[in-house]
Amino acid sequence: MRFIPTLLIALCLATPALASGHGGGDAKPKPEKSERKLTSSPAWVSVDPVSVAIMRQNRIQGLFLVEFGLDIEDEALRAKATETLPRLRDAWLRGMADFASTRVRIGRQADLDALTTRLQTTTEQMLGAPGAKVLLLQAVVRQK
Repeated sequence: MRFIPTLLIALCLATPALASGHGGGDAKPKPEKSERKLTSSPAWVSVDPVSVAIMRQNRIQGLFLVEFGLDIEDEALRAKATETLPRLRDAWLRGMADFASTRVRIGRQADLDALTTRLQTTTEQMLGAPGAKVLLLQAVVRQK
């Protein structure tokens, strides 16, 4: 007798999963994330936007968002940059967090020359060679 209520509970829990297509074998794979293409140039490497908190006295004062990409003419260096993009992103995040906490102020425009220099230096150190040019698309300072 205990088998029937258990079976009913199992069917009730499984029905929504089967109805949404998660339980069937004929489920279609999810499409790849579409990449926003800014140029048709093969030398362009897109980078997802990077955002870090602006910290003052151990409190979040705002958000610093930067969108940029890499222009890499050398095919071998471009392949290396694409392959190591997660490590590059980590290095950019660490550098930008330091930059945001020391050089970015709420209500003032960020020093884009210093930001570009820092991103460029980090990129060249991580790739081990010059040849990748950092091009800023936008930089936003947002108050909390």
